[in-house]
Amino acid sequence: MPVDAFSLLTLFGVTVIVGYVGSIIFSKTKIPDLIWLIVFGFAAASFGFADRALLLSIAPFLAALAILIILFDSGLNLDFYQMLRGFPRSMVLAFLGMALSTTGVAVFASYFLKFTLPESLLLGAILGGTSSATVITIVGKLRIKENIRTILTLESIITDPLVIVVSIVLVNAIVGNGFGTPVKDVLSAFSIGGMIGILAGFVWVFVLDKLKGKPFDYMLTIAVLFLIYVFVESSGGSGAIAALFFGLIIGNSKIFSSMLRFKKKFSVDSVFLTFQNEISFFIRSFFFVFLGIIITVNYAYIIYGIAIAAILFVTRLVAVELSCIRMKTSSYEKNMMRIMAPRDLTAAVVAQLPLIYGMKNAAAFSNITFVVIVVTVIFTSLLTIVLKDGSAREKPRKEEA
Repeated sequence: MPVDAFSLLTLFGVTVIVGYVGSIIFSKTKIPDLIWLIVFGFAAASFGFADRALLLSIAPFLAALAILIILFDSGLNLDFYQMLRGFPRSMVLAFLGMALSTTGVAVFASYFLKFTLPESLLLGAILGGTSSATVITIVGKLRIKENIRTILTLESIITDPLVIVVSIVLVNAIVGNGFGTPVKDVLSAFSIGGMIGILAGFVWVFVLDKLKGKPFDYMLTIAVLFLIYVFVESSGGSGAIAALFFGLIIGNSKIFSSMLRFKKKFSVDSVFLTFQNEISFFIRSFFFVFLGIIITVNYAYIIYGIAIAAILFVTRLVAVELSCIRMKTSSYEKNMMRIMAPRDLTAAVVAQLPLIYGMKNAAAFSNITFVVIVVTVIFTSLLTIVLKDGSAREKPRKEEA
Protein backbone atom coordinates (compact mmCIF):
# COMPACT_ATOMS: atom_id res chain seq x y z
CA MET A 1 0.00 0.00 0.00
CA PRO A 2 1.63 3.30 -1.06
CA VAL A 3 2.19 6.04 1.47
CA ASP A 4 0.18 9.22 0.88
CA ALA A 5 1.18 12.71 2.03
CA PHE A 6 -1.15 12.69 5.05
CA SER A 7 0.19 9.35 6.28
CA LEU A 8 3.77 10.55 5.94
CA LEU A 9 3.07 13.81 7.77
CA THR A 10 1.28 11.84 10.48
CA LEU A 11 4.28 9.52 10.75
CA PHE A 12 6.70 12.45 11.17
CA GLY A 13 4.47 14.24 13.67
CA VAL A 14 3.81 11.22 15.87
CA THR A 15 7.52 10.29 15.69
CA VAL A 16 8.48 13.58 17.34
CA ILE A 17 5.76 13.24 19.98
CA VAL A 18 6.68 9.63 20.80
CA GLY A 19 10.37 10.57 20.94
CA TYR A 20 9.67 13.50 23.26
CA VAL A 21 7.36 11.55 25.56
CA GLY A 22 9.81 8.64 25.48
CA SER A 23 12.65 10.90 26.65
CA ILE A 24 10.50 12.06 29.58
CA ILE A 25 9.65 8.44 30.46
CA PHE A 26 13.36 7.59 30.34
CA SER A 27 14.20 10.36 32.79
CA LYS A 28 11.63 8.94 35.21
CA THR A 29 11.93 5.17 34.71
CA LYS A 30 15.17 4.61 32.72
CA ILE A 31 13.17 2.75 30.06
CA PRO A 32 14.97 3.78 26.82
CA ASP A 33 12.83 5.78 24.40
CA LEU A 34 14.06 3.68 21.47
CA ILE A 35 11.76 0.83 22.61
CA TRP A 36 8.64 2.98 22.14
CA LEU A 37 9.94 4.32 18.83
CA ILE A 38 10.63 0.84 17.42
CA VAL A 39 7.21 -0.38 18.60
CA PHE A 40 5.56 2.66 16.99
CA GLY A 41 7.41 2.02 13.72
CA PHE A 42 6.37 -1.63 13.69
CA ALA A 43 2.74 -0.62 14.37
CA ALA A 44 2.85 2.05 11.65
CA ALA A 45 3.96 -0.53 9.09
CA SER A 46 1.43 -3.11 10.32
CA PHE A 47 -1.51 -0.67 10.01
CA GLY A 48 -0.47 0.71 6.62
CA PHE A 49 0.83 4.14 7.62
CA ALA A 50 4.23 3.26 6.15
CA ASP A 51 5.26 1.16 3.18
CA ARG A 52 7.86 -1.29 4.47
CA ALA A 53 9.06 -2.30 1.00
CA LEU A 54 9.48 1.32 -0.14
CA LEU A 55 11.44 2.34 2.95
CA LEU A 56 13.57 -0.80 2.79
CA SER A 57 14.55 0.13 -0.77
CA ILE A 58 15.94 3.46 0.44
CA ALA A 59 17.47 2.01 3.62
CA PRO A 60 21.09 2.72 2.48
CA PHE A 61 20.26 6.43 2.09
CA LEU A 62 18.44 6.68 5.42
CA ALA A 63 21.21 4.70 7.14
CA ALA A 64 23.84 7.07 5.76
CA LEU A 65 21.80 10.11 6.84
CA ALA A 66 21.28 8.79 10.35
CA ILE A 67 24.92 7.79 10.79
CA LEU A 68 26.09 11.16 9.44
CA ILE A 69 24.02 13.29 11.79
CA ILE A 70 24.44 11.06 14.85
CA LEU A 71 28.22 10.75 14.50
CA PHE A 72 28.62 14.45 13.73
CA ASP A 73 26.64 15.20 16.88
CA SER A 74 28.74 12.72 18.84
CA GLY A 75 31.93 14.39 17.61
CA LEU A 76 30.64 17.84 18.57
CA ASN A 77 30.00 16.65 22.13
CA LEU A 78 33.10 14.46 22.50
CA ASP A 79 35.92 15.80 24.68
CA PHE A 80 39.22 15.62 22.76
CA TYR A 81 41.32 14.59 25.77
CA GLN A 82 38.80 11.90 26.76
CA MET A 83 38.96 10.59 23.20
CA LEU A 84 42.76 10.32 23.35
CA ARG A 85 42.62 8.44 26.64
CA GLY A 86 39.81 6.13 25.50
CA PHE A 87 40.93 5.40 21.94
CA PRO A 88 43.38 2.52 22.67
CA ARG A 89 40.83 0.68 24.81
CA SER A 90 38.14 1.31 22.21
CA MET A 91 40.29 -0.16 19.45
CA VAL A 92 41.06 -3.27 21.51
CA LEU A 93 37.39 -3.72 22.45
CA ALA A 94 36.21 -3.14 18.86
CA PHE A 95 38.61 -5.61 17.21
CA LEU A 96 38.27 -8.22 19.96
CA GLY A 97 34.49 -7.94 19.92
CA MET A 98 34.37 -8.16 16.13
CA ALA A 99 36.70 -11.17 15.99
CA LEU A 100 35.01 -13.12 18.78
CA SER A 101 31.47 -12.36 17.59
CA THR A 102 32.26 -13.26 13.99
CA THR A 103 33.90 -16.53 15.05
CA GLY A 104 31.11 -17.50 17.44
CA VAL A 105 28.34 -16.82 14.91
CA ALA A 106 30.30 -18.55 12.12
CA VAL A 107 30.69 -21.74 14.19
CA PHE A 108 26.96 -21.76 14.96
CA ALA A 109 25.98 -21.12 11.32
CA SER A 110 28.28 -23.84 10.09
CA TYR A 111 26.93 -26.52 12.42
CA PHE A 112 23.24 -25.62 12.75
CA LEU A 113 22.41 -23.74 9.53
CA LYS A 114 24.72 -25.87 7.38
CA PHE A 115 26.26 -22.78 5.79
CA THR A 116 29.58 -23.06 3.98
CA LEU A 117 32.59 -21.54 5.76
CA PRO A 118 32.54 -18.27 3.70
CA GLU A 119 28.77 -17.94 4.23
CA SER A 120 29.16 -18.57 7.97
CA LEU A 121 31.90 -15.96 8.23
CA LEU A 122 29.72 -13.49 6.29
CA LEU A 123 26.81 -13.89 8.71
CA GLY A 124 29.28 -13.48 11.57
CA ALA A 125 30.75 -10.31 10.03
CA ILE A 126 27.30 -8.78 9.41
CA LEU A 127 26.46 -9.26 13.10
CA GLY A 128 29.99 -8.79 14.41
CA GLY A 129 29.97 -5.17 15.51
CA THR A 130 27.92 -3.10 17.91
CA SER A 131 25.92 -0.38 16.15
CA SER A 132 26.84 3.24 16.73
CA ALA A 133 23.37 4.80 16.45
CA THR A 134 21.85 2.64 19.20
CA VAL A 135 24.90 2.62 21.48
CA ILE A 136 25.38 6.39 21.28
CA THR A 137 21.69 6.95 22.00
CA ILE A 138 21.70 4.70 25.06
CA VAL A 139 25.04 5.66 26.64
CA GLY A 140 24.33 9.35 26.11
CA LYS A 141 21.56 9.06 28.74
CA LEU A 142 23.31 6.82 31.25
CA ARG A 143 24.93 7.92 34.50
CA ILE A 144 28.41 6.61 33.78
CA LYS A 145 31.80 8.29 33.85
CA GLU A 146 32.88 10.12 30.74
CA ASN A 147 35.79 7.80 29.96
CA ILE A 148 33.47 4.75 29.86
CA ARG A 149 31.00 6.65 27.69
CA THR A 150 33.82 7.60 25.32
CA ILE A 151 35.16 4.02 25.07
CA LEU A 152 31.72 2.60 24.24
CA THR A 153 30.98 5.38 21.76
CA LEU A 154 34.29 5.02 19.92
CA GLU A 155 34.05 1.23 19.88
CA SER A 156 30.65 1.32 18.19
CA ILE A 157 31.88 3.90 15.67
CA ILE A 158 34.96 1.82 14.82
CA THR A 159 32.98 -1.38 14.25
CA ASP A 160 30.55 0.17 11.74
CA PRO A 161 33.11 0.48 8.89
CA LEU A 162 34.67 -2.83 9.99
CA VAL A 163 31.35 -4.62 9.48
CA ILE A 164 30.83 -3.00 6.08
CA VAL A 165 34.35 -3.59 4.73
CA VAL A 166 34.73 -7.18 5.96
CA SER A 167 31.24 -8.12 4.72
CA ILE A 168 31.91 -6.71 1.24
CA VAL A 169 35.23 -8.59 1.06
CA LEU A 170 33.50 -11.87 1.99
CA VAL A 171 30.64 -11.29 -0.48
CA ASN A 172 33.16 -10.72 -3.28
CA ALA A 173 34.93 -13.94 -2.31
CA ILE A 174 31.68 -15.93 -2.32
CA VAL A 175 30.50 -14.66 -5.72
CA GLY A 176 33.92 -15.32 -7.26
CA ASN A 177 35.59 -11.90 -7.29
CA GLY A 178 38.40 -12.90 -4.90
CA PHE A 179 39.19 -11.90 -1.34
CA GLY A 180 41.00 -8.68 -2.17
CA THR A 181 43.04 -7.09 0.60
CA PRO A 182 40.80 -6.74 3.67
CA VAL A 183 43.49 -5.35 6.00
CA LYS A 184 44.47 -2.71 3.45
CA ASP A 185 40.81 -1.84 2.87
CA VAL A 186 40.14 -1.39 6.59
CA LEU A 187 43.26 0.74 7.12
CA SER A 188 42.42 2.85 4.07
CA ALA A 189 38.86 3.38 5.25
CA PHE A 190 40.02 4.66 8.65
CA SER A 191 43.00 6.73 7.46
CA ILE A 192 41.23 8.41 4.54
CA GLY A 193 38.12 9.15 6.59
CA GLY A 194 40.11 10.41 9.57
CA MET A 195 42.50 12.65 7.63
CA ILE A 196 39.82 14.26 5.46
CA GLY A 197 37.53 14.76 8.45
CA ILE A 198 40.29 16.45 10.45
CA LEU A 199 41.47 18.69 7.59
CA ALA A 200 37.92 19.68 6.68
CA GLY A 201 37.17 20.38 10.34
CA PHE A 202 40.07 22.81 10.73
CA VAL A 203 39.17 24.61 7.50
CA TRP A 204 35.53 24.86 8.55
CA VAL A 205 36.41 26.27 11.98
CA PHE A 206 37.90 29.30 10.21
CA VAL A 207 34.90 29.53 7.87
CA LEU A 208 32.44 29.42 10.78
CA ASP A 209 34.36 32.21 12.48
CA LYS A 210 33.90 34.37 9.37
CA LEU A 211 30.20 33.47 9.26
CA LYS A 212 29.50 34.47 12.87
CA GLY A 213 26.45 36.70 13.08
CA LYS A 214 25.23 35.60 9.65
CA PRO A 215 22.20 33.34 9.16
CA PHE A 216 22.19 29.71 7.97
CA ASP A 217 25.71 28.81 9.16
CA TYR A 218 24.38 25.53 10.54
CA MET A 219 22.62 24.53 7.32
CA LEU A 220 25.77 25.36 5.37
CA THR A 221 27.74 23.13 7.75
CA ILE A 222 25.33 20.24 7.19
CA ALA A 223 25.65 20.72 3.41
CA VAL A 224 29.44 20.54 3.70
CA LEU A 225 29.11 17.46 5.95
CA PHE A 226 27.08 15.70 3.23
CA LEU A 227 29.68 16.56 0.58
CA ILE A 228 32.53 15.36 2.79
CA TYR A 229 30.73 12.05 3.34
CA VAL A 230 30.17 11.52 -0.39
CA PHE A 231 33.77 12.45 -1.25
CA VAL A 232 35.26 10.19 1.42
CA GLU A 233 33.06 7.21 0.52
CA SER A 234 33.88 7.71 -3.19
CA SER A 235 37.59 7.76 -2.30
CA GLY A 236 37.44 4.43 -0.50
CA GLY A 237 37.34 5.90 3.00
CA SER A 238 34.83 5.72 5.83
CA GLY A 239 32.34 8.57 5.69
CA ALA A 240 31.27 7.73 9.25
CA ILE A 241 34.80 8.29 10.58
CA ALA A 242 35.06 11.53 8.58
CA ALA A 243 31.77 12.79 10.09
CA LEU A 244 32.99 11.97 13.61
CA PHE A 245 36.31 13.82 13.22
CA PHE A 246 34.70 16.75 11.40
CA GLY A 247 32.41 17.22 14.40
CA LEU A 248 35.23 16.58 16.88
CA ILE A 249 37.40 19.38 15.46
CA ILE A 250 34.50 21.87 15.37
CA GLY A 251 33.27 20.94 18.85
CA ASN A 252 36.76 21.21 20.35
CA SER A 253 37.83 24.31 18.42
CA LYS A 254 38.56 26.19 21.64
CA ILE A 255 40.93 23.44 22.81
CA PHE A 256 42.72 23.29 19.46
CA SER A 257 43.02 27.09 19.39
CA SER A 258 45.04 26.96 22.61
CA MET A 259 46.93 23.80 21.71
CA LEU A 260 48.09 25.15 18.32
CA ARG A 261 48.67 28.65 19.73
CA PHE A 262 46.29 30.42 17.35
CA LYS A 263 46.09 34.16 17.87
CA LYS A 264 42.31 33.91 17.94
CA LYS A 265 40.39 31.59 20.24
CA PHE A 266 37.67 29.89 18.22
CA SER A 267 34.45 28.57 19.71
CA VAL A 268 31.13 27.17 18.54
CA ASP A 269 28.07 29.41 18.70
CA SER A 270 25.46 28.28 21.25
CA VAL A 271 22.67 28.72 18.68
CA PHE A 272 24.57 26.35 16.38
CA LEU A 273 24.72 23.67 19.09
CA THR A 274 21.05 24.17 20.02
CA PHE A 275 19.93 23.70 16.43
CA GLN A 276 22.15 20.63 16.10
CA ASN A 277 20.51 19.12 19.19
CA GLU A 278 17.04 19.66 17.68
CA ILE A 279 17.98 18.09 14.33
CA SER A 280 19.79 15.22 16.04
CA PHE A 281 16.74 14.53 18.20
CA PHE A 282 14.50 14.18 15.14
CA ILE A 283 16.98 12.06 13.18
CA ARG A 284 17.57 9.72 16.12
CA SER A 285 13.83 9.40 16.73
CA PHE A 286 13.00 8.71 13.10
CA PHE A 287 15.93 6.28 12.85
CA PHE A 288 14.37 3.95 15.42
CA VAL A 289 10.88 4.36 13.98
CA PHE A 290 12.34 3.46 10.58
CA LEU A 291 14.05 0.44 12.15
CA GLY A 292 10.70 -0.69 13.52
CA ILE A 293 9.08 -0.20 10.10
CA ILE A 294 11.55 -2.31 8.11
CA ILE A 295 11.85 -5.12 10.66
CA THR A 296 10.17 -8.31 9.53
CA VAL A 297 10.24 -11.40 11.69
CA ASN A 298 10.20 -14.79 9.97
CA TYR A 299 9.04 -17.20 12.65
CA ALA A 300 11.06 -20.04 11.11
CA TYR A 301 14.23 -18.18 12.07
CA ILE A 302 13.27 -16.94 15.54
CA ILE A 303 15.07 -19.74 17.42
CA TYR A 304 18.19 -19.30 15.31
CA GLY A 305 18.12 -15.53 15.83
CA ILE A 306 17.71 -15.84 19.60
CA ALA A 307 20.54 -18.39 19.77
CA ILE A 308 22.86 -16.13 17.78
CA ALA A 309 21.94 -13.13 19.95
CA ALA A 310 22.89 -15.22 23.01
CA ILE A 311 26.23 -16.03 21.38
CA LEU A 312 26.83 -12.34 20.75
CA PHE A 313 26.23 -11.48 24.41
CA VAL A 314 28.53 -14.30 25.59
CA THR A 315 31.34 -13.20 23.27
CA ARG A 316 30.71 -9.64 24.46
CA LEU A 317 31.45 -10.71 28.04
CA VAL A 318 34.77 -12.21 26.96
CA ALA A 319 35.73 -9.15 24.87
CA VAL A 320 34.97 -6.74 27.73
CA GLU A 321 36.91 -8.83 30.26
CA LEU A 322 39.99 -8.99 28.03
CA SER A 323 39.89 -5.33 27.02
CA CYS A 324 39.42 -4.13 30.61
CA ILE A 325 42.53 -5.82 32.01
CA ARG A 326 44.30 -3.41 34.41
CA MET A 327 41.53 -0.86 33.98
CA LYS A 328 39.83 0.50 37.09
CA THR A 329 36.06 0.44 36.71
CA SER A 330 33.17 0.01 39.09
CA SER A 331 31.08 -3.14 38.78
CA TYR A 332 28.17 -1.01 37.52
CA GLU A 333 30.27 0.50 34.73
CA LYS A 334 31.69 -2.85 33.70
CA ASN A 335 28.19 -4.33 33.65
CA MET A 336 27.08 -1.51 31.35
CA MET A 337 29.99 -2.31 29.06
CA ARG A 338 29.05 -6.00 29.09
CA ILE A 339 25.45 -5.44 28.01
CA MET A 340 26.16 -2.82 25.36
CA ALA A 341 25.88 -5.18 22.38
CA PRO A 342 22.93 -4.02 20.23
CA ARG A 343 22.80 -4.43 16.47
CA ASP A 344 20.74 -2.11 14.28
CA LEU A 345 20.47 -0.52 10.85
CA THR A 346 24.10 -1.09 9.82
CA ALA A 347 23.59 -4.85 10.12
CA ALA A 348 20.15 -4.61 8.46
CA VAL A 349 21.56 -2.79 5.42
CA VAL A 350 24.62 -5.04 5.00
CA ALA A 351 22.37 -8.12 5.35
CA GLN A 352 20.78 -7.16 2.02
CA LEU A 353 24.05 -7.80 0.13
CA PRO A 354 23.41 -11.56 -0.30
CA LEU A 355 20.01 -10.73 -1.85
CA ILE A 356 21.55 -8.12 -4.17
CA TYR A 357 24.19 -10.59 -5.39
CA GLY A 358 21.74 -13.48 -5.65
CA MET A 359 23.61 -15.67 -3.20
CA LYS A 360 22.45 -19.03 -1.93
CA ASN A 361 20.65 -18.78 1.45
CA ALA A 362 20.22 -15.02 0.83
CA ALA A 363 16.83 -14.85 2.56
CA ALA A 364 18.23 -16.49 5.68
CA PHE A 365 20.78 -13.69 6.13
CA SER A 366 18.19 -10.90 6.28
CA ASN A 367 15.62 -12.90 8.28
CA ILE A 368 18.11 -13.95 10.95
CA THR A 369 19.62 -10.46 11.10
CA PHE A 370 16.23 -8.85 11.77
CA VAL A 371 15.54 -11.26 14.64
CA VAL A 372 18.99 -10.60 16.13
CA ILE A 373 18.43 -6.83 15.87
CA VAL A 374 15.12 -7.03 17.74
CA VAL A 375 16.49 -9.32 20.46
CA THR A 376 19.76 -7.43 21.06
CA VAL A 377 18.16 -3.97 21.09
CA ILE A 378 15.37 -5.01 23.48
CA PHE A 379 17.70 -7.04 25.67
CA THR A 380 20.23 -4.21 25.96
CA SER A 381 17.48 -1.69 26.66
CA LEU A 382 15.82 -3.81 29.34
CA LEU A 383 19.11 -4.56 31.07
CA THR A 384 19.81 -0.84 31.38
CA ILE A 385 16.60 -0.67 33.43
CA VAL A 386 17.70 -3.57 35.64
CA LEU A 387 21.02 -1.84 36.26
CA LYS A 388 19.57 1.66 36.65
CA ASP A 389 20.20 1.84 40.41
CA GLY A 390 23.72 0.49 40.19
CA SER A 391 25.43 3.85 39.88
CA ALA A 392 23.83 5.09 43.09
CA ARG A 393 25.28 2.15 45.02
CA GLU A 394 28.78 2.49 43.61
CA LYS A 395 31.48 4.58 45.23
CA PRO A 396 33.11 6.92 42.74
CA ARG A 397 36.48 5.86 41.41
CA LYS A 398 39.21 7.77 39.71
CA GLU A 399 38.68 7.78 35.93
CA GLU A 400 41.21 5.73 34.08
CA ALA A 401 41.20 4.44 30.54
